[in-house]
Amino acid sequence: MFIRKPIDLDHSTARPGARKGAVLGSSPTVGHESRAPLVSVILPTYNRAALIGSAIRSVLAQTFADLELWVIDDGSTDDTDAVVHAIADERLRYHRLDRNRGQAAARNEGLRRARGEYLAFQDSDDRWAPGKLERSLQAMRTALPGIGAVYCDMTRVWRDGRVTYHRSPTLTRGRWIDPETGWYQVYLLGIQAVLIRRRCLDAVGYFDEELRHFEDMELFMRLSRAYDLVHISEPLVDYVQTSGVSEDMTGKWRARWRILRRHGPAIVRESPAFLVRESRQILRLRFGQ
Repeated sequence: MFIRKPIDLDHSTARPGARKGAVLGSSPTVGHESRAPLVSVILPTYNRAALIGSAIRSVLAQTFADLELWVIDDGSTDDTDAVVHAIADERLRYHRLDRNRGQAAARNEGLRRARGEYLAFQDSDDRWAPGKLERSLQAMRTALPGIGAVYCDMTRVWRDGRVTYHRSPTLTRGRWIDPETGWYQVYLLGIQAVLIRRRCLDAVGYFDEELRHFEDMELFMRLSRAYDLVHISEPLVDYVQTSGVSEDMTGKWRARWRILRRHGPAIVRESPAFLVRESRQILRLRFGQ
């Protein structure tokens, strides 16, 4: 098999709306790229050169191989580009944004370039089990028509070395709030755990680029309102705890406020108490009460 370094597609092969980027590698494989893979995987990253290699290799080592992996570099200032380009695989593609724009913008850039019928997402510090995509596709194909996505459980690897089982939430189509937890039903559904049907994501819209936190949760809120999501009760992802955007408390309350303003009128019909409680909590976080 002809192996080359990661490439950045030009307008002839990128999805409509993608920006033109430099093509790395030689042209004899352009004909091969004209056939779209079944699955597109999108991996946004920012200054994770020490971690991203493991995340990339866990995607490329999948037992299901008909995929492309888009690494979207969100303006890194470390050696991320060198790490990515050192991995020789014709399915690996790299695009660097001109500045740090946030995970939502980076994922949307990947979506504009993705060509697959199904979409998956990886984070730069996590790992997939080898059969993650194959098991997800099996669940998608055996589910009833109209399924928007499938998702699995995860193994959580904490900073202190502890390993715990992370069970993803059980979702009900059309519901906003989980009556048991009293919060959004899609909370704690990891983006790394999900395989989405492309046409369903196109229908509900991409990530909200104004959100620097909870952008995946907000997307899942819209997706689960319109489609059923199937739960695979198997831990097919290692979710590795590292430092990053999750520690930005100011950004979190701002994101929660934006989500509440966007979806509050619909949520209030289901749970007026949640709307009041969440508004008060956001105000306490903002003003330190």
